[in-house]
Amino acid sequence: MGRTRSVENNLACADCSRGADVVFVLDLSGSIGQENVQEMIRFLELMINSLNVDADDSDSTVSRVGLAKFADSASAEFQLDTYDKRTELLQAIYVKYTGGKTNTFDAIRYSS
Repeated sequence: MGRTRSVENNLACADCSRGADVVFVLDLSGSIGQENVQEMIRFLELMINSLNVDADDSDSTVSRVGLAKFADSASAEFQLDTYDKRTELLQAIYVKYTGGKTNTFDAIRYSS
């Protein structure tokens, strides 16, 4: 819980006045564990709540969010243009913990 509070304090200082395309890549491999996956999801919630994701395309402050995941292999959970409402994004980030090997190479190659 202490790390989450520190992240909240740092996000309060972030400059989110301009929009961005942000893709998060989650490690869902066995070495991470279910508890740490939940911690990462809480971090995603904080990040999404700090961004303007509900605006229309003509608004220069709007940010788009995508999510990729990896364990044995990497894949997209959702693309940048899949969700344009905060409530939808916050529901979509609850991914299933898969376990498996840690294929960081595939994650980097996939997200490049």
